[in-house]
Amino acid sequence: MELSELPNEILEKIFTYLPVNELVTVSLVCSTWCDVIRTFILPKHAVLHVRPVHPVTHQLIAMETVLTEQVAKPHPWTNVKITIPNEEFSGRSEFVQFFQHQGHTLKSLSLQCMQLTSDILEVFPTLYNLESLCIISESEALYGTVPANVEAALTSLKALKHLRLHLPSYTILRNVGFLSGARLVSLSLERFEMELHHLKPLLNDHHRTLRELTVRVEGMKPLLALLNSYDELKLYRLNLKSAGNEDDFSDGLIALYERQPQLRSLTIGSELSLRAVDALPKKLIHLQELEIIAESINNCKALSELRHLRQLTMCLYDVRAWDEKVQIGGVTELSLAVTFPLISPAIFCSFPNVYRLYLEDVDDDTLMRDIVVVRTLMECMRNVRVLDLENFVFKEREILNDGVLRFEEMENLECLKYSCRDMSDASLLTMKLPNLRELYLTHCPNVTIKGISFLVCNCPLLERLHLESNKRGFEDDGLEMITRKLTHLRRLVLVNLRALTTVSLDAIVNNCFYLSDLTITHCVGITLDKAEAIGKLSGVKSLKNLIYS
Repeated sequence: MELSELPNEILEKIFTYLPVNELVTVSLVCSTWCDVIRTFILPKHAVLHVRPVHPVTHQLIAMETVLTEQVAKPHPWTNVKITIPNEEFSGRSEFVQFFQHQGHTLKSLSLQCMQLTSDILEVFPTLYNLESLCIISESEALYGTVPANVEAALTSLKALKHLRLHLPSYTILRNVGFLSGARLVSLSLERFEMELHHLKPLLNDHHRTLRELTVRVEGMKPLLALLNSYDELKLYRLNLKSAGNEDDFSDGLIALYERQPQLRSLTIGSELSLRAVDALPKKLIHLQELEIIAESINNCKALSELRHLRQLTMCLYDVRAWDEKVQIGGVTELSLAVTFPLISPAIFCSFPNVYRLYLEDVDDDTLMRDIVVVRTLMECMRNVRVLDLENFVFKEREILNDGVLRFEEMENLECLKYSCRDMSDASLLTMKLPNLRELYLTHCPNVTIKGISFLVCNCPLLERLHLESNKRGFEDDGLEMITRKLTHLRRLVLVNLRALTTVSLDAIVNNCFYLSDLTITHCVGITLDKAEAIGKLSGVKSLKNLIYS
């Protein structure tokens, strides 16, 4: 039997194994596959974003019409995000009818609104099968009016498991007691600092089922004391942050380690003491993700005892005492920020299996000006696949030094984010990277057609290219060559490239047949107004998202 002869039910099961971002490409194979994917697969797995502005044409969309069309579809979407443009929209009949017809089918809903109003909460009783709810408010008002129907709205969310609130006020939190019928698994309260008397009723009702918690508070000590008071609380992911400037909370944190040994992911957004850091490997042996802020780490060898640790993010003041003999072999993703102006190269020797490295230069005028440090970094990280140096300021003389490993020797590199304020063609001539898929170049003032031609010939598989902030040197002929040679290009970002003109838009339209995302901003030489530019770029039929300013 040929693949094209398979029944739709079998095709549906096959397509469910594909990543969502690949489904659109697969749907282009034939009309049968397109119908199966768009009718059965995407509504179940992808997110439908109903928003007031078209992502390419930037024209206002009649959201009422979009919701009416969705009501008429026989297979409704189960994951929906709605951007509510104004308070009047949530009172429209189309908004109400959408939820009356499809509210019971929704598994996840994200609402982005100016303020949580009675009209929005009016549709909540239809969401009795909803498992994930995210509410993001753009309002800057600290205390809005309390909608009269909060009780009825929250009581109906019986199936809710995941709640994320990104609000400036405590309006909904005064009534969270009405969520007691649900069994919350994850809770994320962002943007505002919680007061414990608002958080306590929520934890009292859900601490037995809660597994993930993200919260910001005024003081860490009282929060830790509250968490440690629940004998049945078992967290797997915990993200805490306080306002800072408080007394040492090490005792409460170490007690939390002891009570939550099953933790897999831990983020503490307040500075830890050495004692709290040293206790981590002894208490949390199953930890897989760790993000901390600390003055330094005295016993870095202890981190090697975290056998399951895969992702490590550290903001440290001082790493001069780091022991290069320490091997933390389990870590595959490393993010490092160091504030002291002298850094020991030894820290780069401790992570032999890292494939994703993010390095932040907090003090970009003094940090890492030792060529030994640069050489050690490049040698020890030659096997990385994602190297993020965008927020780290190299100088060209450092990367071109005879004793430093060239980028071309990093054979596995797939993504490079590189910032070099004095970059010239000489820097690009070190980028012979046949497997590179993503490249971010920022602050490249002296790049010419020579460097660009070398780049596109030796990085033929580039799918995403981000070019930003050059005052001169990068001109239309360079962009024309890029768009003509890089046939796999899907995403292109052009920011503050002042030498580009309207000719570059023609090059994009004529050569970028598979471009799905395009950003052009602060390119002052491109003088077309928004309407003209959008009209010209509409010739790229594959374009799904456009930012032009």
